[in-house]
Amino acid sequence: MDQRQSKNSPATQKSPNPANFALSRTDVVIIGLVCIGVGVALGFFLPALGSIAAKFPIPFGEVIEKLSRFDQPWVITLRPVIGAALGLIAAFFIAAATTPLRVDEDGITIGRDDDHPLRISRTSFSTAYFADGKLVVLTEGGHEAFKGDVEGKKDAIAEAFTSRGYRWGEI
Repeated sequence: MDQRQSKNSPATQKSPNPANFALSRTDVVIIGLVCIGVGVALGFFLPALGSIAAKFPIPFGEVIEKLSRFDQPWVITLRPVIGAALGLIAAFFIAAATTPLRVDEDGITIGRDDDHPLRISRTSFSTAYFADGKLVVLTEGGHEAFKGDVEGKKDAIAEAFTSRGYRWGEI
C-alpha cells in the first residue's frame, strides 16, 4: 500500500503537457487597446496637459506646452490619430519585450522560437530559482545559463518546474 501511495503522490507524478508562460493573443489585444486608448486620450487632452505643463515642472513640459498651442481644426483632429499610432507602437514594443518560457519533460526553452531561444536539456539542467525578481537557471557545474525576466507568475513557474521533476530552490 505504501508503494501505491508513493507512485501516485504529486511529488513523483510528472505532467505530460508542457507549461507555457507567454502572452496570449487576448493579452496582446488588451495591451494594444489600452495603449491605443491612452494615446488617443493624450492626443485629445493635449491642451489641458499644456496648461498643466505651464504651471508645474513636468518632463517635456516645454514641448507639450508648445504642441498644445496648435489649434487649427486639422491639427485638433490629427492629435488623437497620432496618439493612437504611438500607442500601437508602444503596445508592439511592450509585447515584444516579454520573454516566454516553456518547461517540458525534455528541457526548458526560454525565448521565442523565431528569435534563437535558449534551450536547456534536462541532462544539463541543475537548478532554477528566483533572485531579485529574475529567474535564474543553472546548468550542471553551476554555470548560470539564464538570468532575466520571464512571463508568468513566480508560483506558477515554480510549480511547473517541480511538477516535472526539475530541481527548484536557492543553492
